[in-house]
Amino acid sequence: MKIFLKLFPLLLAAVIVSTYIPPAVHAAYPGMQEPAYAKWGRLAVFETGKRYPDYDIVDYLYLGRNLAQNEDIVEKFKLWLKKGSSEKGVIITITLTPNGVFKTIAFQETDR
Repeated sequence: MKIFLKLFPLLLAAVIVSTYIPPAVHAAYPGMQEPAYAKWGRLAVFETGKRYPDYDIVDYLYLGRNLAQNEDIVEKFKLWLKKGSSEKGVIITITLTPNGVFKTIAFQETDR
């Protein structure tokens, strides 16, 4: 009984603290939508992984959306790859038709 009386305040504090732990970020913002480029970012990561299977993708950057002269949509991403002590950047250019349908993907290696 003495042990229970000594542990009771700790148990009570643990219960109180655990009820005030904030929920996960995605649960805190249920109406938040993913950005429009997310679909193409997943494609860029997937295709880069296939093209460079020995490398780990360690960073991801969305470079933006542009319109080509023929009104195609161009989405650009930069992924940073690492294999042992070797590192390189890859710029991925995804071209879409004016209605947003996938057309082409291109890769350009960069050192920065």
